[in-house]
Amino acid sequence: MATYKTRGINSHSIVYWYETPKGEKKQNWETYLTELEAIQRKAQIDYLQKKKLKDDLYKAAIEYKTKREQERAALETSKPKTEIPSISSSTTEDNTNKTYREFIEKWMPFHARKNRFSPGTYDCYMRNFKIHILPYFGDKIMNLITSEDIDNFMDHLSKKRCSGSKSYNKKPSEIPTLASSTIKKCYTVLTVGFPVAKKWRYITTIPETTAPSDKFIKRKAWESVQVSTALEDITNDKLLHLAVHIAFVCSLRAGETVGIDINTIDLHDRSLWITQEVQRVSDKSLAVLPQNEIIRVFPKEVIKSKSSLILKAPKTEASIRKQYLTTPLLQEIRERFDEIQENKNFFGKEYHDNGLLICKPNGRPIDSKDLAKKFKKWQKAFSIKNQIDFQGLRKSGQMHKVRLTKNNYQLVAENGGQSPEVLMSNYNEALDSEKRALSLLVETNFYKSNANIDTSTDKPFDIDTTIQAIQSNPEFAKQILQLLLSNTVNNAQ
Repeated sequence: MATYKTRGINSHSIVYWYETPKGEKKQNWETYLTELEAIQRKAQIDYLQKKKLKDDLYKAAIEYKTKREQERAALETSKPKTEIPSISSSTTEDNTNKTYREFIEKWMPFHARKNRFSPGTYDCYMRNFKIHILPYFGDKIMNLITSEDIDNFMDHLSKKRCSGSKSYNKKPSEIPTLASSTIKKCYTVLTVGFPVAKKWRYITTIPETTAPSDKFIKRKAWESVQVSTALEDITNDKLLHLAVHIAFVCSLRAGETVGIDINTIDLHDRSLWITQEVQRVSDKSLAVLPQNEIIRVFPKEVIKSKSSLILKAPKTEASIRKQYLTTPLLQEIRERFDEIQENKNFFGKEYHDNGLLICKPNGRPIDSKDLAKKFKKWQKAFSIKNQIDFQGLRKSGQMHKVRLTKNNYQLVAENGGQSPEVLMSNYNEALDSEKRALSLLVETNFYKSNANIDTSTDKPFDIDTTIQAIQSNPEFAKQILQLLLSNTVNNAQ
């Protein structure tokens, strides 16, 4: 088994022995910056040693050495280089006759690398440029763009119809216009480069404008009983059942769900680490951006595809977190382990072992968008009225935990890889059952002196829903108990 050692504060090492093809035994030291990386690597090495996979162990050791040598070579090569010459030429050259498109082509890659854009963020910027901004401003001399031009562009976007799936099989008059959030995003993408454009002498003055307002649409969520019912109804797709189950219990994003690393699951500790996510990005973003935060680029299934699935670090540093598993979920993961082993035996050398828990039968990764579509398709097949997207499962899990912990936002936010502010603003909603129970409280308290008033309705009172609201929110149950005691005292008097 591999040995874990620490040296100082930021040095975590894994030491193990491997055998070369010639039969020579050699010791390998691997150093990582964080404890989590080292523990993950130790789990991988222990697995290879336990299964006596000598060739894979040798390959892992060589790959690490090769990677370190490449990093050292890249570091040496990059030392004498500097971006100062390119910036100085921009500050001395007169670019006031160049178009907005020329500026974007030069500035955007520089901006993305400087601000450490993820490939997904870079693709989002480029989509807005290609679809909305460049057709309007691309051929216009950048120095001639005025505040009025930008305001006119915002007005143009507010009347622009959506394209893509939102326009399929619809009459032109039925196609919705762009969402306010899209318009505001376009404004940000359009104007964020103007300060640099002035430094680089593309413009003489920065247009004075204000960002358009946007209407925040809260994501839909399910109550815990709805998630429980869904898990009971998903009977013909074990992988979807596991994905829904683990996304709710562990409050996971779709990319995190399909990116779960088997090596981070500890069945004895009943826990797993969220350390990576699967994301589909364009090949252009991979060519422009440094890949230091990309763990792996998966081979393409369609050779002519212009995008690739990648395995990358989570959305934020706070998103790297430890999750503890419930007993039913733990049992389902054990069954999934057995299923993966069966798939390995069936496919043999054709199995792509990427160490993923949620994957295709042959081991290839699953696109998070495909998982989301499958979840939507299941809801449609079962005629679910209150349909949610896959991200809604994460919100459902967080809202459920907020109630279980009596509004301990700090604990729930840290558990879900969020800030308490985001949790309180986007996940702090009253459930329908709670609103119904609140109406009962008002009726009981407000009409207590009006016994002759008929408060009956055509719709019978749902006692099960009220009981569920009381059980899920201890603070709400306390309020009802206080009200009942108060009524008892008043009646006695």
